[in-house]
Amino acid sequence: MTRLAYCLPAIIKRASRQQKYPGLPRFLQIFDLYGHWVLPVDRTSTVTFPIRTISHFPIPRFRTFTKSYEDICDDRAVHILKKVDELGVTMYILYSGGIDSTCVMVSLLKHATRAQRENLVVLLSHESIIENPRFYEDHIKGKLRTGSSITYPNLIGEDVYLLSAEHNDLIFGSDKIGKMIANFGQASVHRPYDRQLITRLYSEQLNDDLAAASYHVGLFEKIRATSPVPIETNMDFLWWTNFAIKWHACYYYMLLFTPPGNAHKVTRDYLDSRFISFYNTDDFQLWSMNNLDKRIKDTWKTYKWPCKDIIYEYTKDADYRDHKTKKGSLLSLTGFNPPHYFIDEGLRFATTLDPDSYLTPNNDYIAV
Repeated sequence: MTRLAYCLPAIIKRASRQQKYPGLPRFLQIFDLYGHWVLPVDRTSTVTFPIRTISHFPIPRFRTFTKSYEDICDDRAVHILKKVDELGVTMYILYSGGIDSTCVMVSLLKHATRAQRENLVVLLSHESIIENPRFYEDHIKGKLRTGSSITYPNLIGEDVYLLSAEHNDLIFGSDKIGKMIANFGQASVHRPYDRQLITRLYSEQLNDDLAAASYHVGLFEKIRATSPVPIETNMDFLWWTNFAIKWHACYYYMLLFTPPGNAHKVTRDYLDSRFISFYNTDDFQLWSMNNLDKRIKDTWKTYKWPCKDIIYEYTKDADYRDHKTKKGSLLSLTGFNPPHYFIDEGLRFATTLDPDSYLTPNNDYIAV
């Protein structure tokens, strides 16, 4: 039997063509709900998915946590800059121009010395410049070294520090919040949890299949029950589900595109010291669990407002603060490289595995 750290969802679809794997056809619907690159891994160990996986990122034990979001960003930036100095390597930063990566850049630039700035390489694209043109003109162009973001896989396993801005969306909520506002109005996100409304939201992504949507909501309600903080609103529900099942996807999906010649270099020590997500820390998660009121105000444009306030204090770009909204960027980085299909719990990469070795017949998606 094989436990996976991650696998490409497309390979699960291939296995589903064989009728002997119970629950798999229904499970495939989750990719319509959460993205065709997202393999769910339940960090609460509540729902049994058909794929045997291991959780490398447990949810930290809840405790009262009073540090501000900006203080966490500052401390994280100082720690990373010091770590890179100690390693004596170049830091490459994946920058999309979006809220998450701009907040990372601002946090680093606030604390970096001249020598540390000279050691940074910003990996970006034409789309990154368009998404935040003023930041590029004022703080990157002619001031920092740059490179193409689509080349990032070639850096995996090398003696460099590769920094991403993944996981911040899970700290703040879910892109489904934007869909909820668009479909049911601004007030819907702060209303008391409404199973029927969430089911309708999901059903629109499942070709109006209310029965299927209700089944998924029922499973996610089990995950809701494990939350150490009250899940009282529709937004709370969407946040906690995202927080619980999507964390691994935001980390391991990028690793699937590691060049075959570098795969043997991807060890746990390498990942802990070289392949880093800025927001993948206990402090950010504890802040998230302690500050359910600091994620969105009244409109979609206020989503992640603590990040936008940090950016504004540094850039004075009121237009970005007041109007920038979330835009997905991860898939634009990975379409140019052939992937591995599997990473197992020992961080071994593979393009083929016998489905019997990683699929389990005892799962919560078996029809009842």
